[in-house]
Amino acid sequence: MVRYGNENALVGITLDLRPMGPVPVTIGTGICAIVGTSARGPVEPTGFRSPTPIAPLYHAGDLKEAGELAFMQGVPTVYLVRVLGKGYAIAKATLQSLSGDTVGDLKANSPGSWGNSLLYSIQNGNYNGTLTEIFVGDKSVGPYALQRDDIVEFASNYVKVNGVKRDIVYKLSDHGAGEVLVDKEKGTITFYQGEAPTAADQISVSLKFRTRKITLYDGDTVYVANNIRSIPELISAIGNSQLAVFEEYNATVTKLPKTTVSGDKVQTVALTGGNDGDAITVDDWEKALYRLSQTVTPTTVALCDWEVESGQYDLVGLLSGWLTWMAGQFRPCLGFVPMEDTLGANEASKVLDLCAGYNNRLLTIVANAWDDQFPSKNIAVARAAKEAACALGESAARSYNSMDGLRNLLTVFDDETVDVLTRGGADVMIQKKGVYPYQATRGIRPYLGISTATDWQFMRCVDNRTINWIIVAIKYITDQYYHERRTKNVLTSLKQSLCAVLDDQVELENIRTYKLSVSAHPVDTGRVDIDFQMENIGHIERFRVTMHVGVMSGGGFTV
Repeated sequence: MVRYGNENALVGITLDLRPMGPVPVTIGTGICAIVGTSARGPVEPTGFRSPTPIAPLYHAGDLKEAGELAFMQGVPTVYLVRVLGKGYAIAKATLQSLSGDTVGDLKANSPGSWGNSLLYSIQNGNYNGTLTEIFVGDKSVGPYALQRDDIVEFASNYVKVNGVKRDIVYKLSDHGAGEVLVDKEKGTITFYQGEAPTAADQISVSLKFRTRKITLYDGDTVYVANNIRSIPELISAIGNSQLAVFEEYNATVTKLPKTTVSGDKVQTVALTGGNDGDAITVDDWEKALYRLSQTVTPTTVALCDWEVESGQYDLVGLLSGWLTWMAGQFRPCLGFVPMEDTLGANEASKVLDLCAGYNNRLLTIVANAWDDQFPSKNIAVARAAKEAACALGESAARSYNSMDGLRNLLTVFDDETVDVLTRGGADVMIQKKGVYPYQATRGIRPYLGISTATDWQFMRCVDNRTINWIIVAIKYITDQYYHERRTKNVLTSLKQSLCAVLDDQVELENIRTYKLSVSAHPVDTGRVDIDFQMENIGHIERFRVTMHVGVMSGGGFTV
């Protein structure tokens, strides 16, 4: 409440401004996160709105392939997280100016040993720049440091004191009375002995200097930035390459890096110090998931692998635990993990044994998770992306939602086994069959689209997405009411806010019906009880047809 006016005045008005009514909720969906390994790329979660930047940034590997596959499913936003071992490092080179100042570090844009193969060269730009500075004297003849070095002798160069030009010389041996010595390499000016400008004298300088041309090469891509005139331009130009970044050493150092030219030959230099770190462990995957949790709450998340130690399926347990932890933070999301690509069509028992160890409505184990392309595409990734792309209440098992970018299934289970595996908690992929016998199978999609939950209410991924969205919405709404007075008006507003969200979902036919009550606890004066029941919209999975054959009373036809 905000109060206006002075209630202590004998004559006057006070006004209490109070909010009322429901809180509007704007919570999006459609974010798919993927965790995996790649040849290069940042370890920090990185968001994308299109697949175009993925290949230049991650180059090759599971994560790069997964990111591109995810966008094929129509998901609007993808976050990628790269996994690296402990002790990884970024390759770099420290650059100095012609005058010997440390300008900054040229770094590979992501950690790993790949950066050691990143080459660079620095040449003079095709066009000169113009340095213009104005400053006051310090009662000395100098030298006064300029913002650039590698000065070019040019007819239009000038140095003025209080608007009066001084003659410029470029050699110490030529320096005489009334002249200013310009040191081209160091980027300084020095006045003649006895002609020191005072603090009241204004010195203005206009000098041509050599710009820089930077070339980067990673073995595939050549990137060239020409006519760079300043450090901000250098930082921007290098950043645009998607190969490297430039970090300035100190903002007071404004001189450009010196060239790598020796004589008439341009020297190409490699970055050094890049390291992939130790062998990747389960802890490294866990850290990657934690970094993801600190960045975004995805609708779905997929792993590019199923284990670190052979035969242990250790990443399945890791993902299950992380999903449970995220739900405990009121940030639930669905997780998808593949089984191995060597799984045989006769290994149903192996799938059932793995699924039997989990009862998590947020965890989906994709049994036959690979297609027959080379290299095989990870269907767990496609499942996560398609699940995130589908609207609330729409099943990814619908034939219309067959996944894109996939070819024939690498492992195909027969119809009976598919049903057994699905009942056992595995998400099994099937291929849509053609209408006519001679049509080939086409379109890969889940048989049902399920989690590992054993309660029927939480088995289907489509239902869990709706449940997750409503949980997040409830948390969003209740956060707005902390420390409000527990009055009837406030509780009514809270209930209206919740009902507004649920009424929308009923109107959109994502839930069939709900019951909701909001009440003050009779003893605990700081507590409000919300009792909420919800019934999801069902999805047609079975038909029962009753056909009667015989004489129908009143039947017949008229010609």
